Formats: sequence, C-alpha cells, structure tokens
Amino acid sequence: MAKPKLALLVNIIAPYRLPVYASIAEHADFKVFYGGSESNRSSWDHSLQGKGWTSKKSWGFILKIPRKVNGKVFDYRYLQITPGFLFDLFAYRPKAIIANEMGFRSLVALLYGFLVRKPVSIWWGGTLHTERGVGGFKLKLRKFFVRVVKKWISYGQTSTEYLLSLGVPRERILQIQNCVDESRFGPDLPALWTEFSPRPVVLHVGQLINRKGIDQLLRAAALVQKRGNSFTLLIVGSGPEEATLKQLAEDLGLVNVQWEAARKPAEMPGVYRSADLLVFPTLEDVWGLVANEAILSGVPVLCSDKAGCAPEIADPEMIFDPENTEAFADRLEAALVKGLQPADPSRLKTSVEVGHMIYHWAIQK
Repeated sequence: MAKPKLALLVNIIAPYRLPVYASIAEHADFKVFYGGSESNRSSWDHSLQGKGWTSKKSWGFILKIPRKVNGKVFDYRYLQITPGFLFDLFAYRPKAIIANEMGFRSLVALLYGFLVRKPVSIWWGGTLHTERGVGGFKLKLRKFFVRVVKKWISYGQTSTEYLLSLGVPRERILQIQNCVDESRFGPDLPALWTEFSPRPVVLHVGQLINRKGIDQLLRAAALVQKRGNSFTLLIVGSGPEEATLKQLAEDLGLVNVQWEAARKPAEMPGVYRSADLLVFPTLEDVWGLVANEAILSGVPVLCSDKAGCAPEIADPEMIFDPENTEAFADRLEAALVKGLQPADPSRLKTSVEVGHMIYHWAIQK
C-alpha cells in the first residue's frame, strides 16, 4: 500500500530536524518544501535531504529586516515570500500539509487546503515572552489563523500557553517538544578541547547577537571572578557583536576567556564534552536547543527564564533571570562552588517519538 503524501512548508531546513523528518517518513511519503538560506545560519546546509524523505526549494525571495530594541539591533528577522509553494503543492498533491509558523507559507497552505479540501496543521514555536510586542496587522492575521485552522502543533508548554492566549482550544493543539538528534550526543563522547585551564569550564554556545544575552553573561562572570572564583569562560559562536563583546570582556577585566568560532553540527558533541557547565542566558528564544544538547551530553545547564524550554526541561534551581546581574552571578557562583547535577534526559522527547506524533496528528481527518 502506498504511503499517504504529507508536505511540510518551512523557510529553511534545520539540521536538527532531520531525525524528526526521518521518523515522519516511516509512515508517509514526506516532502519538505523550503524557501532558501538565511545569513545567520552560515554553518547549515539548507538543501539537506534525509532518509526516506525528499526536499525541494520553492521559488520566492527573502527580506532581511533588523529588529531594534532601545536603538540597538537586537536580532534580524528574515521575511520569506515564497509564491512557489502553491505551485509545488499542486504538483505534489499531498493528503495533508504542515506549515511552520503563522506567515505567508501558512496562508499558502490554507489556500491549497481550502481549494482541494485537505487538512492543514500549523507548527508553532512562539511564547508569551517572544510574542509580547506583537500587535497591529500581525496580531489580526494570527487571530484569523485561530479562526480557520483546526490543527496546531506547539514546540512545548510555553508555545501552547501562547496559542491558548490567542483563543486556540486546547483540544486542537498537539504539544510536542523541540528536539535534537539524541543519537549524536552522549556523556561518554570525547571532548573537542582539553587544554583549557583553569577548570571548571563554563560554556556558552550561540550567535554573537544582542538577543542571546552574552553581555549579561560577561557581566555576571566578571562579578563571580571578582568574588575570588577561578574558571574558564568558553564562548563558541560567531556574529556581528563579536568585536563589541570582546571589548566588553576586556573592559570588565575578565580573565580566562576563550573565544571560538561557530562549529558545524558534527563537532558540537565534542564542544559540549569540553565543558563542565553550560550557561544559556538568552533574552528571548522560543525554545533553546543548546539546552537539549548539553543535557544529552551529561553537562549541567543554567537556563534563562526567557527561554521557552526552561519550565519544561530545567529544575527551578537551574533557572535564572539574565537581566538581574546580581542574581545571575549568585546562581552561577553556586553552580561553580557547589556543583550542579546534569538534568534528567528522560524529560526530553525523542525525535522518533516526536515524528510519530506529528504524522498521526497531521494526517488524520
């Protein structure tokens, strides 16, 4: 018997989603249509294909829009307009469609679903915190989606909370988790770096942009060092704020700071195994997959309360407010002096589990 066709519309193909796609493809003739590459993901191969599924780049264009907070560039937003999605859907003729986020591609999915009477699911990640400033036309558009979409897939607890706040009935929401390929990470894998001294090594992984809260981490780390604590701060990432952050570290008098460029996904297990503690000080993230990766690597995690993953996978003593420097420093110092146990990896849903959940939810009438 032929597998039912299932289409997914995304802006880019994220490497961490490949095992989820492979899990979906166990049940479906699965095809991913994507818009194109984005400059903030330079280490990603955006044309990836995987086991059992295929992909196609759809015609369209991309606008890079700076997002400013207090006059500073906080992040960049990529607006993808991809009319080719509609033509590709008619050529593929799927039994069901999933669209990632509430934007142009979701409108295309709904148009196709309406014309050919096929179910449409929207896969959503935003939280009450990340969407706190949304208003005007964008909010009206989301209210439209709430009225017409019957199936929702949320990244996790905090994304479900946002959908509920918009008026989506709970029974229309499949709550999964944002997940990574758990087979790639483990506590027994070799470290990429072993030469850093002094120990412990405090790790940050992420883009060097204001949204990631690295300046808050530097200030808290400087305060902890001034209290007489020795450790190495390892910053792994690339981005437009690199020079500014390095100057801030120097101005704060931080010592034992190591800066390493962003690493490709294949090297990341060794990056985590090089550290004794991961600190994720983000000011805004719909999830925060670095926390998943560190937990799977057996590395304790201090997690910002602004991360969507925090209440679901982190213990209360592992969560902090990155904008409160004193409290942040206290939590970091306690972790260094007293130590933290790695979080329980059984809290994390596997990619196989997530893929099966998505398939059964999307394909049913």
